[in-house]
Amino acid sequence: MVDRILDAAAVVLAEDGYQRASTNRIAREAGVSPGSLYRYFADKDAIVSGLSTRLVEDFAAELGPVLRTAIALPREEAGRTLVSAVLDALDRHAPLLRAIVDQVPADEQAVTLRDVQQRITDVTYHLVVLHGGSRDPERIEQTTWMITQMSQHLAVRYVLDAPGFSRELFVEGLERMVDGLLEPRPSEARDQPAPP
Repeated sequence: MVDRILDAAAVVLAEDGYQRASTNRIAREAGVSPGSLYRYFADKDAIVSGLSTRLVEDFAAELGPVLRTAIALPREEAGRTLVSAVLDALDRHAPLLRAIVDQVPADEQAVTLRDVQQRITDVTYHLVVLHGGSRDPERIEQTTWMITQMSQHLAVRYVLDAPGFSRELFVEGLERMVDGLLEPRPSEARDQPAPP
């Protein structure tokens, strides 16, 4: 029953948006009475919270295989592979994502996204260690955080805003920004041994 209600809520939110969606409309879409809906969810916000959690779980499942293989790829290929997988997953869920991102409070989004963000952060951390040039643990943490936050925010906004330029151009611009963060600072470059 819960999945049926959440499936209906996804349709209603994608079609009507958060403001116009109602528990009565969701119940009608699910083919259940409002009373039955309230046995599982206290209100519309509880439904949206459940839907957010399910969306993140689906997103994590879609990205899991890509995250596992990205570590072994060369830097540029790893970055492009990760960004493309994220954009594909976001595109598949864009209408629902739009309703959730625009209405769910940021602190609740952060809690819901914590697990998938941690997976992406872990992969990014390893890529920064392998390709970032810096050996300073604080700089590695800073670069990892900046790349993860910047990439996540820009990817979501690219999908939701549809800014009118190609995905290839978006990925290229994001790669340039990441490359700028990965380049070693002049003092660090002098401290590193020359390649054999």
